Amino acid sequence: MRVLPVLALVALQTACAVNLPFQNRVSYDLVTQARGAKKEGNGLEVKWLPTDFKNRIDVQGASGFVGGGSRTRIPTGPAITQRVDELLDAAFGLKTGGTPLTIEVVKAESTFEYSAGIFNISPAIDSAGCTFEAKFTLGSKTWTNTFKAEKKDPKVGGSSQTGLLEQVWDDVAVQVYRDVLAHA
Repeated sequence: MRVLPVLALVALQTACAVNLPFQNRVSYDLVTQARGAKKEGNGLEVKWLPTDFKNRIDVQGASGFVGGGSRTRIPTGPAITQRVDELLDAAFGLKTGGTPLTIEVVKAESTFEYSAGIFNISPAIDSAGCTFEAKFTLGSKTWTNTFKAEKKDPKVGGSSQTGLLEQVWDDVAVQVYRDVLAHA
């Protein structure tokens, strides 16, 4: 009889692992817009610091009550770096020997909340945010900037498992590429 309460307590405190099907590519419409702002020149050679940021997977719980104890794998590093690189490639062209651009990550954080409801079979994200702060060095110019994006799904129950986080990462990547474009 004593085992039952202990098992119940362990089950409540044990976090479940959640693996979601994230896309790490920026939307095609945004790539098309970046191509429209194409800069002439010898292209960019992008270097990310720390070098392992491109592979950083955050294992974290949701920011809200629902899923707060989950261990969700959030690919913050790949999501941001691949999107930014793709937009910079469309706008400048990325190539070895191009103008050096160093992006030193100061802070990169993704937040999300799962949709509440007992009828949700799979977890849907209905609120998402991203804060990305970096120090940039482009040739002889150096600057620091913070980029933020937030989205909320007005639909009760959420409409996508990963869509909102992907949209905020797209928004942050667009802000970064436009910032580099303004300093180029």
